Order: sequence, then structure tokens, then C-alpha cells
Amino acid sequence: MASNELTPHPQQPPQPPGGALAMRQGHALQTALLQREEAEAQAAADDEIDLRQILRTLAKHKGMIAGITLLAVLAAAIYTLRATPLYQSTVTLQIDRSAQKVVGFNTEMEVDQGAAADQLQLRTQTELLKSRSLAERVIDELGLYKRDAAAVLGAAVPAGTGEEPNPLDAANAEVPEPTFFAMLANNFRQLFTPATNDEQAIGREETIKEFQESVTVEPVRNSRLVEVQVLNSDPALAARIANQMAKAAITVSLERRMESSVYARQYLEDQIKQAKAKLEESERQINDYAKKNEILNLGDKGNATAQTFVDFSAALAKAEQDRIRAEAVYNELRNRPESAPQVLNNEAIKTYKTEKARLEADYAKNLSIYKPDFPAMVQARAQIAELDSRINTEVATILGGIKAQYEAAKSQEGLLRTRVAATRSEVQTVQDRSVDMSLLQRDLDTNRQIYDTLLQRLKEVSVTANIATNNLSIVDEAKVPLFPHKPKPLINLGLGLVLGAFLGMLAALLREQLDDSIKHADEVESFFHLPLLGWIPVTKTAKGSNEAIALQTHTDPRGAFAEAYRSMRTALQFSTPEGAPKRLMVTSCGKSEGKSTTALALAINFAQLGQQVLLIDADMRKASLHKSLRMPNDKGLSNLLSGDVAAESLIQPTAIANLSVMLAGPTPPDPVELLMGPKLMMLLDKAAEFGFSQVIIDGPPLLGIADAIVLGNQVQHIIFAVKAAETKKSSIKDGLRRLRNAGLAPMGVVLTHARHEHSPGYGYGYESYYGYGDDHAAGAKRPKLEPGLARPATPARAGTPAA
Repeated sequence: MASNELTPHPQQPPQPPGGALAMRQGHALQTALLQREEAEAQAAADDEIDLRQILRTLAKHKGMIAGITLLAVLAAAIYTLRATPLYQSTVTLQIDRSAQKVVGFNTEMEVDQGAAADQLQLRTQTELLKSRSLAERVIDELGLYKRDAAAVLGAAVPAGTGEEPNPLDAANAEVPEPTFFAMLANNFRQLFTPATNDEQAIGREETIKEFQESVTVEPVRNSRLVEVQVLNSDPALAARIANQMAKAAITVSLERRMESSVYARQYLEDQIKQAKAKLEESERQINDYAKKNEILNLGDKGNATAQTFVDFSAALAKAEQDRIRAEAVYNELRNRPESAPQVLNNEAIKTYKTEKARLEADYAKNLSIYKPDFPAMVQARAQIAELDSRINTEVATILGGIKAQYEAAKSQEGLLRTRVAATRSEVQTVQDRSVDMSLLQRDLDTNRQIYDTLLQRLKEVSVTANIATNNLSIVDEAKVPLFPHKPKPLINLGLGLVLGAFLGMLAALLREQLDDSIKHADEVESFFHLPLLGWIPVTKTAKGSNEAIALQTHTDPRGAFAEAYRSMRTALQFSTPEGAPKRLMVTSCGKSEGKSTTALALAINFAQLGQQVLLIDADMRKASLHKSLRMPNDKGLSNLLSGDVAAESLIQPTAIANLSVMLAGPTPPDPVELLMGPKLMMLLDKAAEFGFSQVIIDGPPLLGIADAIVLGNQVQHIIFAVKAAETKKSSIKDGLRRLRNAGLAPMGVVLTHARHEHSPGYGYGYESYYGYGDDHAAGAKRPKLEPGLARPATPARAGTPAA
């Protein structure tokens, strides 16, 4: 076909202003929206923790994790074998709140001060077991510190003299002022230099330090038991030290109690002497004062004057009570004599009243017979009057006796009241003189009480001083251990295993975090919101073969590589309502990411469907399709775009049926200018007239050059090739940003050079599923391609899409 035939098709719409680089308005309006959605989705993804991604990362770097874990276990084993075996012996002590009481002299009640005080007392005893003084005692008793007396004596005397240096001479000597740096150096040396040069003191200090480090005191939880644990390379010595620690602790406690008893006894004896002297002085003073002031002291009853006043006061009170009682009886009898108890109980009055009643009854009886003037009646009345006179006389006698008693009681009350008044005056006089007496008496009582208390306490201390009771007791003595306590091989190896696994996982996660590449197929959609069109496993050519990997789609149609691209072809067939796009361009961020292999493999797959496929190598800067097809690159697309060469003369058939190719041709000086011309669009429009139903373009990379943007605006359907674990996400974002800024949106992504851990079905046999036909085709001879020869493609499953 002549070059003049590559004119715009009559039905082809005119190019928009700006040529092939002009952006379609629909895509341009969506650019900002897509970028904003991508940013929001990325921020949401960064905030989430994907456990599946973590597990994939750990599985991906399982070799490194296993290696670090093995090194850690090996280091733990070496450390365990190099460590000196140490034996541990343990003695168990019981620490009671107080020592057992043998005698009950102390009558004070023990007050429970609560759990806090109990814990404080137990903690105090525990710290005493860790004390330096106890450590020194055990060291001396067991002879653990061996010193060279000659060396010590030799170090004490300066060489060449028999005298010790005078410190005043050194102090008076003139010392030059040190420089600032010399002062810093000197102060630094002092931080790590002992304050003395005495080898004996230094050696003993080191021995005590090592001893304390080998001893551990651990309280048993929720009990009053304490375990003293001793570590030593000699098992017998460990047991001896533990037992000696317990015995020394008990001995020290007993000695402390004995010392406190001796001190208490001496103190009490001194205090008793002073209290006795004060008591004697108080008794002497109160006796002298009583004699001087004529105060008769009756002991507990007080003085004589006060006692007399008390007696007269009591007698006055009793006399007053008797007077009141006599007065009440006298008044009662005087006012109502007939009803007074003394009258009613008088036998004579009772007799008179009885006789009177009889006479009155007879008189009343005879009155009905005789007249009142009758002598017998007159005589009766005279007898009744005589009886009344006698009754009145008896009543008067009783009243006189009661009145006499009343008068006597009243007189006695007056006399006692006079005596009490006189005695009160005497008591007040004595009280005025007894104020000082009372003070002296109070002082005497206090001194006597102190003296008695001290004397009793001294006797108690004297009795209890020789009683060897203690609140420390040995529960279990230390035994000679049979096996070393340290090192612990299983624990060390377990720690090494855990630490190694942790470090390995940490290193794997850190390495994965620092790796910005696409590491899993799911990341394509989650990070870039593009569909994953294909997952291409990493494939290597046979040893000694220089055949292009893409040709395995033709030579090994049942292999995993061919099946992966057939799956991608199927995805493209369902990508639009009309089926697979008639024009496709494959591009990538940079070189060596599998775009040329993808373009050639897709072209072979569509050709295997019986379609006429035109494959165009549009990467004129670094062409590669001619190497894969082993064809000369002396003519091609650059010739078409830069000259008047006919297109049909540049389209070359290949050894694969239904597949033709237009190679890149010689490298032009400015490929972008050529691509911006109308000839490429004319070629794409006339491809159907040439008999091609599918056009696939191997485009140049996106980053660094504008060739792919120019091609994309002419093709529109773009496939983005990404190399698994190699292509950086930042590079992909930059490439997609360039496409979207030009109004282009890729159809999807093909993940090339993918391994098992990159698969979307990782863990479910994804690779083995792709390779289901390997055993069948293992013995089959693969067709070999020769340059310039066209053969029919393998017809197996040519019309059936791969799953």
C-alpha cells in the first residue's frame, strides 16, 4: 500500500485542538475526583492494620526469620555451654511476729496493727538477712576470705623508708593549679578508682560484694516463710553457706535480744537507785512538815480534825432527821389525837373505849325502859363520863411524852449544829496548813509508784534475760544440690528461640515496611483502585535456551505462564460490553517490568483465538520485540512516521499464525514529535482494512519521557504492567498521576514476575492450579520457532477462554 493511502478515514472525526495530546473533557473533569478518592482511600488503608498482610509478610520472609531464629538459638546454646555451672542450695526460715513467751510477766495486750505493719516487720527481717554485717560474719565463720598477710604488710609500708609519710607534708606542699582538662580527667579517674590503696580492704570489699550477689532472700508469698538461696560452683559449699546464713541470723537475733536485756537491766538498776533516793527524801519531807504544823495524819482516813468534823457532821445529820421525825409525830398527835397510832395502839385507851362502848350500849338499851332521871340511868351516865375523862387523861399523857421527845431532839440538834460550826472552823484552818502537805503527799505517792514499777520490771528482766527465745526458726535446712541451677539449657534455648523469632519477624516487618514495592496482588486494587487484569508468575527459560519468555505462550500452551495470560485475555474480553478493546497499549513505569513480554504474550493469545492481530513496537527509544521474535529491526514504525514508506511494507508476518508485527525500526532523533503526528492514528484507523481485528501496542515507559502519554491519547485503552516486588508504589503513583493529568485512565494492571507469595489466592494452591497441564505436556515436544517461518499455532483450546 502506498503512503498516500494512509489518509484519514472519511468517517473519522476530526482531531480535537491540540493534536494527539489534547485531553478529552470527560476524563479531564474526573482527574481531581479520582485523585481525591485515591488520597482518601490511601489514608484509610494506612490507618488500618491488615493481619493478612502481616501474615503474608512473615510467610514471604520465612527464610530470613528461620535464619535469625537459628542464629539466636545457636547463640543461646553457646552461651549456655560457656557458662560455669552454678548450684543452688536453699534454706527455709520462719519469721514469727514475736518470740515465744516462756513467762507471762508482760501483761500488756498485743494489738494487731494490720497487714501493713506485718509486712513491714517481715520486710525488715528480710533486709536484715541481706545485711552486710551478716555477710561479713558468715564469711569470717566459714573462712571464705583468704588474704596474704605478707603482701598486705608490704603494701602498708612505703618502699625505701621505715616510716609512714606525713600527710601534713603533702598538704603543705605547693601543687600547681591543674588545667581544666586535667581536672576533668582527674575527676573521671576518681569515679572508677578506689578511695584507698589498702589491698586487704579492697579484697575484702570484693569478697563481700561477690558473696551478697550469690545470696538471694525471697519471701514465700502469703506466708511468713523466707527462702535464703545461695548460688555457688561448689554444691557442698553452697549448702554450707545457706545453713550458716540461717544459723548466723538466729545467733545475731539472740545476741541482739541479750544485749537489749543487759542494757535494760543496767538502765533499770540506775533508775531504781534514783527513784529510791527520791522516795526517801519525800517521806522525810512530809514527816517534818507534819511535825512542824502539828498535823496528825491518820493514813487513809486523813487528819484528826477533818475526821472529827466528819463525825459531828454525820451526827448532826442524824439528829436533824430525829428532830424532824419527832416534830412530825408531835404535830400529828396534837392535831388528830383520836387517829394517832400511839393512841390507837395504847392498851389502856383500848380498854377504856371497850368499857365505854359496853356502858353506852347498856344505857341505850335501858333508855327504852327507864327514864333519864332514873337513878340507874344517871349512874350509867356518870360511869361513861368517868371513862371519857380517863381517856383524855391518857391521851394527854401520851402527847406530853411525844412533846418531850421532840424537845429533846430539838435541843440535841442545836448542840450538834453549834459543835459542827466550831469544828468546820478548825478544819478550814487545818486545810490552809495542809496544802503543802497534800503536795508532798502526792509527790510521795508518785515516787513510791515509780519505785515499785521499776523494781518489778527489774525482777522480770532478770528472770527473762537468760531465756533463749527467738522469732526466727529453721524450717528446712539446706541440702547439697544434685544438679546445677544455672545455666538452664531449656529456658535459654527457649528464650533464644522466642527472641530470635521476634527479631526475625521484626526484621521481616521492617524490611517489608521499607520496601515500597507492590508485594501482593490485593494491593493493586486497595492502593490504586485499578482492577487486576492478570497475575503472571515468574518464569525462567530452560537452561541453555535463548528463547524469549513471552513465546512460552505459544511453545508451552498448557504451562502456568500461558494459562496466566489466557486468564488475562479472558478478563479483557469482559472488560467492556463490546468485548476486548480493539486497540490496546501496554506500558509501565520504567524498563524491565514486563510490558514487552505482556504485549507479545497477549498478541499471541488473541492470535490463538483465530483473530488477525497486529503487534506494534512503539518503544522507538529502546526496542525489544525484534529480539524476542528474532527478526531484524532495520525498518518499522519510525520509518512510517518519518517518511513516506507504505505501511503494508513495514508490517511483517511472524512464525506464529495470525500474528503480524510492526517493529520499532531505527531509533529516530525525537520520537515524541513523530508520535504526535497523524500517521499513527491513520495506521490504527486503517488496520481493519488491512484485515487486523486486534491491534496491540508495546508502548514506551511512562516516567521520564512523554511518548506513552502521546500514544495513550490515541489508543485510550491502556494496560499498566507492574513488576511484583520491584516496582515502587511511588513510581506507580507518579505514572498514574501523569496519565490522569492527561485525561487517561488505565483499564487495569497486570502484575508480572509474581511469585507464590504475591498471588491473590496465596495459600490455596494458585500456582499448582495454573500448572494443571504440566504433567500431560511434559513428554510432548514443544514447537521450535525459526526466523522467517510462519506455522499454524497450536490449536489446543484456541476458542476456549482460560479460567
